[in-house]
Amino acid sequence: AAGGGKTDLVIGCAVTQHRESIIFRREFPQLRGILERSKKIIGATGRLNEQSYIWRMPDRTIEFGAVKDEDDKEKYQGRPHDLKAFDEITHFTESQFRYIIGWTRTTTPGQRTRVIATGNPPTSTEGQWVISYWAPWLDETYENPAEPGELRWVAVLDGKDVWVDGPEPFDHNGETIYPKSRSFIPARLGDNPYLTRDMSYV
Repeated sequence: AAGGGKTDLVIGCAVTQHRESIIFRREFPQLRGILERSKKIIGATGRLNEQSYIWRMPDRTIEFGAVKDEDDKEKYQGRPHDLKAFDEITHFTESQFRYIIGWTRTTTPGQRTRVIATGNPPTSTEGQWVISYWAPWLDETYENPAEPGELRWVAVLDGKDVWVDGPEPFDHNGETIYPKSRSFIPARLGDNPYLTRDMSYV
């Protein structure tokens, strides 16, 4: 839901838990709100280059990017980040999302790699793919539903997502497959103690 604190979550994770982060919106003008919010959260602990959309801090960088057109995803080919975050995921196509997250990686020992996607329910057919991507939480017809925050595991087999029992690697057609975890955490306005002080907004 709007006002649950999703954008703050993304900025907070980049500032406190990751070294090389990039946060996406579909179009560059939509980044203005995130940039302004990041100024309030990061403040004087970093320097923002407003031409390149990059925050630099002593031990980390946070970049902002956009993929307005389908082919814009190729601008991020081979660009490694240990956090790739998408604000308003339903505005992106599935192919943009899957292509970009393919380079979620790090060379720093012990650094976690992660993808975070925030968003409201899809309002167009273009965003409906998120229902199947997070089916155990979002698809009301899914036969084995998951609880909020529960980890489920996915393996990509022959180009398709297959839900598996756990993280253990296994062989498939001569290749070792390493499942990845997914989860979903709902956000409500009531989760945000700052906005709920203003009952007129509520």
